Amino acid sequence: MRRDWVPQKLVKVCLLVLVLGMASCSKGPTDDAITKAIQGSYYADPQVKDEKVAVAVKNGEVTLSGNVSSDAARLQAYKLAVQTAGVKKVNDQMQVAMAQPAAAAAPAPGAAPAEPPKEESKAEAKTEEAPPPPPPPPPPREVTVPAGTSVRVQTTDAISSKTSQAGHIYRASLAAPIVVGDSVVVRKGADVSLQVTSAKQAGKIKGSSELTLALASLSYEGKSYHLASSAVQQVGKSRGKQTATRAGIGAGVGALIGGLAGGGKGAAIGAGVGGGGAMAFQAFTHGQEINVPSETLLDFTLAQPVTIMLPPKHTAPSGQ
Repeated sequence: MRRDWVPQKLVKVCLLVLVLGMASCSKGPTDDAITKAIQGSYYADPQVKDEKVAVAVKNGEVTLSGNVSSDAARLQAYKLAVQTAGVKKVNDQMQVAMAQPAAAAAPAPGAAPAEPPKEESKAEAKTEEAPPPPPPPPPPREVTVPAGTSVRVQTTDAISSKTSQAGHIYRASLAAPIVVGDSVVVRKGADVSLQVTSAKQAGKIKGSSELTLALASLSYEGKSYHLASSAVQQVGKSRGKQTATRAGIGAGVGALIGGLAGGGKGAAIGAGVGGGGAMAFQAFTHGQEINVPSETLLDFTLAQPVTIMLPPKHTAPSGQ
């Protein structure tokens, strides 16, 4: 028997043990170690520790099953398993459990059963769910037209001292808007009524005729407003004279507007545009009647303020 055989045999045995040891180290963690590592990571994670996730590992392939409370918890469980050392593949078989309504508490032994909800409660619940009612519309605006404001009108009806009597009402319309400050309060074209305050035919005042008009009312936006004015007269001196003097009754003196009387030499119409608002027309020739044709422009001045009701968003085009 050779003496060097023993050492050679020993060397071979050592090499075999070394190879086997290296092979066992290259295999990595066992399935059981992987299972415990995943479960440990779940326990340490606050998002997953309360979830019921089953972990099964075979040859490094992980299968996750069970119910989780949310998609976020399911994703976190999957990520923790994938990140575990030794895991080759992760099969996700987890299900997201639907939230279940809480079971009604069972009544205590001997306790009376709960009464069903009353109809009033259901009605109240429906009322609470209804949307709130819309806010009320804004109130109308009030604008006061002060005394002394000029009012220009255009007659609609023809007026004559021969047929008119005190108290008669004739139609007219605004020929220009009523303005307060920089705002149009009443638009052009609004209906206005004129009242005859006095009417005398020729021969009753030293051979002259007389016709006095005043503002009576204004109709606007479905409402009617009383208008007050002071009397202003135009008086002729005597028959045959071509000049005239002005005498104011009230606060103002009128301006002459020629050529509106019923024809004839010396005929004229006086228009009150001062502090009053009424108009007096007189013919200065005996026998002449005073006629105010339709579409005649007349200027008045308010003697008293009047308050006009306007819509909340009332706007009037400029110049109307």
